[in-house]
Amino acid sequence: MPESRFDPDDALVPETPAGYAEPTAFEYSLPVLMVLSVALVAVGILLFGSVLWAVQGPAVFETVFDVQQTETGFTLSLRLGLAAGVFVGTVLATVVVHELVHGLAYRRYGYRVSYGVAPFLGAAYACAFHQFQRREDVLVVTAAPLLLLDALLLPLLFVPVPLLAFAAFVALVFNTAGAAGDLYAIASLLRRPEGTLYYDSDVRHSYVFEPAS
Repeated sequence: MPESRFDPDDALVPETPAGYAEPTAFEYSLPVLMVLSVALVAVGILLFGSVLWAVQGPAVFETVFDVQQTETGFTLSLRLGLAAGVFVGTVLATVVVHELVHGLAYRRYGYRVSYGVAPFLGAAYACAFHQFQRREDVLVVTAAPLLLLDALLLPLLFVPVPLLAFAAFVALVFNTAGAAGDLYAIASLLRRPEGTLYYDSDVRHSYVFEPAS
């Protein structure tokens, strides 16, 4: 693995390693990410919601809605405090754990990890700044939270505790939709040849080095 001789006062683009072509910038397409995120939310609600309803039935709604019988049927009123608390707490926990999984996967391959929040992107991050990263390592690191967390959360839809099952449903939808950027990066990296190197200069600037032909 080539070393990065990065100096904070130098340009963002590192020196090209021997045997590699000049780098190309890696950028996310915000319109594509928005469409993909909306699609993943819809799929997540439909898929995980169907499982949740099949397993928990009306009991899951009674955890966040107050159901009152009337002469003509029934009324539903949202238990706002409870619903908001579960939603916000679950989303925050999911974001933190999602990025920790990225970071642990990076560390598994020997990279130094930086964590933070990029308000202009509306996202948190776990990155290996100023280090050349193998394409094969990045593929695993990028896919890890989606695969691992969804696999761990899915069984919680079946627990006989409706509130916990509802929280797991929220986490599943948010973790899946939150992986839109990860899926975009994976699709891009899969089009690159083996041996490709990835490099994060900062949260705005990333570069891809392909082996010279």
